[in-house]
Amino acid sequence: MSEQANLNAHKERIKRVVTYIHANLDTPLDMETLGNVACLSSHHWHRIYREIMGETASQTIRRRRLWRAAHQLLQTSNTIEQIAVAAHYGSTAAFSRAFTNQYTCSPSRYRDKGRKGSMTKIEKRLIEPIKLIGMDHQGPHYEIGRTFDRLFAWACTTEGMITPETKGIAVFFDNPTEKPPEELTSLAAIPCPEGKEPGEGTRAHTIPGGPHAIARHIGPYTELGKTYTQLFESWLPASGEVRNGAPLFEINMNDPKTTPPTDLITDIYVPLK
Repeated sequence: MSEQANLNAHKERIKRVVTYIHANLDTPLDMETLGNVACLSSHHWHRIYREIMGETASQTIRRRRLWRAAHQLLQTSNTIEQIAVAAHYGSTAAFSRAFTNQYTCSPSRYRDKGRKGSMTKIEKRLIEPIKLIGMDHQGPHYEIGRTFDRLFAWACTTEGMITPETKGIAVFFDNPTEKPPEELTSLAAIPCPEGKEPGEGTRAHTIPGGPHAIARHIGPYTELGKTYTQLFESWLPASGEVRNGAPLFEINMNDPKTTPPTDLITDIYVPLK
């Protein structure tokens, strides 16, 4: 059996594991449990998972729990001790070490002062239409990462769908100030390669071309709100530009699996009239 055929044979199993991880971050997630979800031996499913996802299951779990912890530090009044327990660390000290290693500052400093996202530039530019293949996401925008993990699990086992240049693109159809978080709809997507068609829970979508304001955010995804505030409350009113009503979208310029959160680059595109 070829390597591609082998990956294809296991795509449903790995998709089940990815879905299970994101639905059960609050429960113990040992490798034996995940092996049972995959219906494969522990060694075998773990090797296949790493080949498909580009990281081990343990790394996925740690990354998602620490990302959630960063969000909780900024958006909730939970104590650091409570957040450490929710992230499944045995002590606050162990959580602080892991968080500092990932975010380059302690949880208390991250909460008290934050690390300001750096908006290096905002420019207006004409873009061509972009054809996408994506998976629908319903719920808070900040949780779209779990849908991206499912999308890439599918794309990495679909021949010709992923290249070294492939970037994640998040399309947001609703204004979060106008709907409850659980009712928000968005799309986790990638550019559609020539000749490829959607399948297995994915759909096609085209981003219209035309003039866009483009803001670059450098830093953790949890701090994107700072750049949105600067963009919509400062730059847009001062520029005299007007949004045209089409959905805004974000392009993730680097891989959150291999890039420290402080070095992540996100380009925000706002369609203009």
